[in-house]
Amino acid sequence: MSSSFYKNTLGFFKKLSKDFLFSVLALIIYNGALQLVIYPGIKSVVGADAFGTVLYLISVVSIMGAGFGTAASYSRMIAKKDRTQENGDYNIFLLIVSVISIPVTAVALYVTNSLTPAMFALVLLLMVVTVFRYYADVQYRMDIRFRDYFLFFVAVTAGYLIGLFIYKHFGSWAWVLIIGEVLGLLFTFFSGKIFRSPYFKVSDSFKVNMKSLWLISASNLLAALILHSDRILIRLAVGDREVTVFYTASVIGKIVALLTTPINGIVISYLTNYKIKLDKKKFTIITGAALGVAVVGTFVCTLVSHIFVMLLHPDVYAEAKGLFLIANLGQLLYFISGSLMVVILAFTGEKLQLYINGIYTALFAVMVIPAAVMFGLNGVAWGLVIVSVIRFVIVYLIGIKDIEK
Repeated sequence: MSSSFYKNTLGFFKKLSKDFLFSVLALIIYNGALQLVIYPGIKSVVGADAFGTVLYLISVVSIMGAGFGTAASYSRMIAKKDRTQENGDYNIFLLIVSVISIPVTAVALYVTNSLTPAMFALVLLLMVVTVFRYYADVQYRMDIRFRDYFLFFVAVTAGYLIGLFIYKHFGSWAWVLIIGEVLGLLFTFFSGKIFRSPYFKVSDSFKVNMKSLWLISASNLLAALILHSDRILIRLAVGDREVTVFYTASVIGKIVALLTTPINGIVISYLTNYKIKLDKKKFTIITGAALGVAVVGTFVCTLVSHIFVMLLHPDVYAEAKGLFLIANLGQLLYFISGSLMVVILAFTGEKLQLYINGIYTALFAVMVIPAAVMFGLNGVAWGLVIVSVIRFVIVYLIGIKDIEK
């Protein structure tokens, strides 16, 4: 009995370790290529000022992907645990989102004075395939196939690199990302089932699943808007070049913080597949560890930022260096509170996440937007840290209250 228990426990942690390794490697390759190769490559062609506009448009696309695509992914994971689900439940939702993408694309381009038929078609295509790609990784998290999850991101990254190589021949930065997203979707089509027929067969829980999808989408959209505020708000309130400056000041923090994404994926995969129990003591330990990682990570990211920006973005180093510490702290605090929300999502339901992000958005509107107008980049940086600290505390207090004793 004890021998069998030991073997099962050892096997569980061995699989967990492998899954974590594959998941982290996937995000290192993906985000490393974006931040170290793709974005600098695009910036070298368009210049620092125009790159601010490119980052703004990429942020709008990412908000749609994180808001709706990730919502579909998380909702399907929750459905697998608690109710029935079919491909059609999520394909119908994604088609609705594709229609919503039409006015979103038009407005985003209009704001940047770049609304032309060709640019509209390209950005719309990028937005739609990005939403589908953000959803696609559910295939591997739902089945706990993190080796294929790793290969999925390798395919996306390979597509980006191919796109960058042929960038000049296509004439638009959007093709760089479109090729990567399409390769990721093709990989999922051939290696999974979520994009196979029956395409529009719905489950008995269709209405419940749709409600879940829209609730998580609303919550994710609020979170994604704040996440990309450094590009959108600064672009609207300060200027194009300042978008590039703040991006370079916080990029290392973003890269490190994005490594929480594989942790989130593994957490929700194991919580929903293995029905793991979580008590208040364990949640407090997890929270304390996350906070410690954020503090230590901030100082490490600040040191690395000096080297990274000096080498890859020397034209904005003088303007960005004063923001390294506070900008990186804001990024890490935001992401660790997001990771804690994923933990409590599996135990407390979808509405709670929406309420938390609603409070966070209200705080952002009251504190960060005025600070950006009055104090520029420093106002944005400090405002993001303050609202992220408040969000972290709220998530912890709610988690302690609602998780089982």
